[in-house]
Amino acid sequence: MRIAGVLCAASCVLAGSLEAQTSLTVYQDGRVMVRRTIAAQVPRGVTTLPVDLGARSVDPGTIVALDDGAQVRGVSSVAAAGPEAALRRAVGKEIDWMVARPDSGVRFIRGTLLSVDPPAVRVDGRVVYAFPGTPAFPDSLVSLAPQVDVTVESARDLPALRLAYQAQGLQWRASYSLVLPRGGAGRAAVTGLATIENPGALSFGGAEVQLLAGDVARAFGGGARPMALNEMVVQRAAAAPAPVEEAVGETHVYTLPGTVDFAPGETNTVALFARAEAPVEPEYLLRQSWYAFQSRQPQPEQDIHAEVSYLLRRASRTTFGDTPLPAGTFRVLMPDSAGRLQLVGEVMIPHTPAGRELHLATGTAFDVTAQRTQLTFELRGRREAVSSYRVALHNAKDTAVTVQVLAEFPSEWQVLSSTVPSERLSASSVRFPVSVPAGGDATLEYTVRVKW
Repeated sequence: MRIAGVLCAASCVLAGSLEAQTSLTVYQDGRVMVRRTIAAQVPRGVTTLPVDLGARSVDPGTIVALDDGAQVRGVSSVAAAGPEAALRRAVGKEIDWMVARPDSGVRFIRGTLLSVDPPAVRVDGRVVYAFPGTPAFPDSLVSLAPQVDVTVESARDLPALRLAYQAQGLQWRASYSLVLPRGGAGRAAVTGLATIENPGALSFGGAEVQLLAGDVARAFGGGARPMALNEMVVQRAAAAPAPVEEAVGETHVYTLPGTVDFAPGETNTVALFARAEAPVEPEYLLRQSWYAFQSRQPQPEQDIHAEVSYLLRRASRTTFGDTPLPAGTFRVLMPDSAGRLQLVGEVMIPHTPAGRELHLATGTAFDVTAQRTQLTFELRGRREAVSSYRVALHNAKDTAVTVQVLAEFPSEWQVLSSTVPSERLSASSVRFPVSVPAGGDATLEYTVRVKW
């Protein structure tokens, strides 16, 4: 990534700034909105110009002119780049054909290409319905950059042609790192990165870039398909200022500072926000599903491991708290006794508005277990039951924990008694917060009536 100053927003491009040759908005589903300034004089009236779009998969139906009084009247493109394009440009011309010899050498023969489909070549005054070898093109027929012919009608002379169009081939994803303190509670360090992948479909130099996060509708079957290329992927991380974020409609747009060079097979990474610190605390949860309350349970449930997650608080009026987080992967890390970071979990998060807390569920707790036993069960009629339970919790950690014992019910329910005060969460769930001492045990007993 090349930092070259502050990015002009898309509104500046549309308003007439010609300093930036290319401005891109990259969507997370592979779409790219391209705004490109073509350095070509456009006379008044109708004219056709060869245009380098910088992308191999462009939907020609999306190309529009951005200048007042200018209108795209037509677009023509037939395999503008690559060997097929060179073959079509060579129709009617005499070119060389490379033929392999049995002794591993090569020789060249001259022939006039009459047709590509079906293949037809005139060699020594005779027509062969096959290619006599591998075509070897002169430079005049070679185009490594995709180009189309755009016909524009303009009401006045223009110093350059400004176009916008939809391409395909770039994707970006968000990834986050949460470095927990020892023990999991306290102040945690948070970083976020945006990774832009270019498998080979686009080639731009000095492009201003915006990343769009949000769910944007897409017409079924619309857009051009990206071309898959087997390119070596090189990742480059930029130590650059964080992007500028703003809401646009029902999405959020992150404007990267400076400019980005896109080369086939390269991956660019930029920080989404400055490194931040936020309070974090571990959470332990033990679930009991509703079907357990409708029948007799013959055996105790042995060694149930509590689910563990980390509550990451995002206070308002802080940089991290006020930053909307695009959907992505949180990697949760914790140092061991020697300070070496260990990965303790990976969590996918959805698009998260500013100020919304994060509950990052990383798996199950090794040292926090339980044994749940149904003590009584009484069926009253066909659709009512009263049952009681004992939940014996054990904590092998050297710190005390609080386990939230969660019970979920199918329909109408009531907690008749409990040794720990209950908290109704919703119409179908209740929880009991049970404190378990370090290296010790705690017991919860409760009775519920359920109707269904």
